[in-house]
Amino acid sequence: MKNFFSDKVFFKNLFLLIIPIIFQELLNSSVNLVDNFMIGQLGEVAITSVGLANQIFFVFNLILFGINSGAAVFVGQFFGKGDFGGIHKVIGLGVILSLLNATLFVTAIIFAPEFLMSLYSKDPAVIAEGINYLQIICPAYFVIAFVMAINASLKAIRKTHYPMITTFIALVTNVILNYLFIFKLGYGVKGAAMATLCARCVELTSQLIIIFGKKLPIITNVKNYFNFNKSFVLAYFDVCTPIILNEVFWSIGISVCNMAYKFSGTDAQSAVQITGTIQNLFTVMGVAIGGGCGIMLSNVLGCGDIEKAKDYSKKCMIITVIMSSIMGVILLILSPFIVDLFNVKDLVKDYTHKMLMIVAFGLIFKTYNYTTIVGILRSGGDTKYTAILDFASVWFIGIPMAFLGAYVLNLPIYVTYAMVYSEEIIKGFFSSARVRKNKWAKSLV
Repeated sequence: MKNFFSDKVFFKNLFLLIIPIIFQELLNSSVNLVDNFMIGQLGEVAITSVGLANQIFFVFNLILFGINSGAAVFVGQFFGKGDFGGIHKVIGLGVILSLLNATLFVTAIIFAPEFLMSLYSKDPAVIAEGINYLQIICPAYFVIAFVMAINASLKAIRKTHYPMITTFIALVTNVILNYLFIFKLGYGVKGAAMATLCARCVELTSQLIIIFGKKLPIITNVKNYFNFNKSFVLAYFDVCTPIILNEVFWSIGISVCNMAYKFSGTDAQSAVQITGTIQNLFTVMGVAIGGGCGIMLSNVLGCGDIEKAKDYSKKCMIITVIMSSIMGVILLILSPFIVDLFNVKDLVKDYTHKMLMIVAFGLIFKTYNYTTIVGILRSGGDTKYTAILDFASVWFIGIPMAFLGAYVLNLPIYVTYAMVYSEEIIKGFFSSARVRKNKWAKSLV
């Protein structure tokens, strides 16, 4: 352990990277928490409808994450190599794919909103409110697509503090407009959608001001973003396609689990939405460590230093376990007080508190898996294995458990939730074994 803490360069670089990511993820989670808290004042139907409408965004967002995670692997390795021409081509390709993804989802929302909402709820009131929310917020999908593509590139070149700043601006805007539109003007659920749309536009604007004002190295002549040939595109998709498919099938799988929860009733679904929002606040440390680890490893691998990458990966896993354990204990202590903030039925509060106990125990596995899969294995391009692992864990464990508990056995929602969470434990065993084999540690550029 003494040798572990003696590598001052590693810890300095890691914490310089993860501190802005931690704050950005906290801010992102805070936006969702504030939304849920404010909408929660309108009752169970409102919070459930927005939560379920955001399941469509959840799938969209994770596909975006897959596209830009793949791009970040290349940007990070090109940055380590000092090849900015390669960085610009990757950014161009990433933006194109991100905007195509947004077009697909917005088209579905415009032409089939009732069908989309009916996948998640049997309650007509929930479906109607969810449609109102989706129809207003869907233009934000294009804005978010562009923001995420740029943020991924900024993080990969170690400019993690700029996404933190723009996310903070978006949070402040969202809170102010939420209060104005939901309560002062009385728009309710529609007001929440309007506030989020405006906040995302402000975020993109502030992002562009920073990028051009600071003359960051991701800026170049427009044609350079599209100066890629067939071999470059094939190399990109060889690594990125498994990541994109991974996020597509994983996000759809998680979404199918949420479909199963509708058999437990609206109160149970409300508890699931609140639990998920709170969980996101307590996983930020693990997400930040995993993200920082991925940036460092991709930069080191781009330089060709394989042994240093292996050493860094071991340190990142140890730090993840330590920090996630601490966050789990904090959640155990604070959960009763957090639950009481929501204006929902006592039954919903009871369900939520019990599920947060499950989350507190499962945090160590969930964040560990994020570090091993997203931070380590993907950084060296070992994307096919991670895609298979994520797919198998959700579709062969999570989804069957969700339907078994909610539909077949009609168990209490917190029992079903625990059954679904068991996939993280099993996945952790396989991801850890793969990391130890060191097949992932290779340069792609």
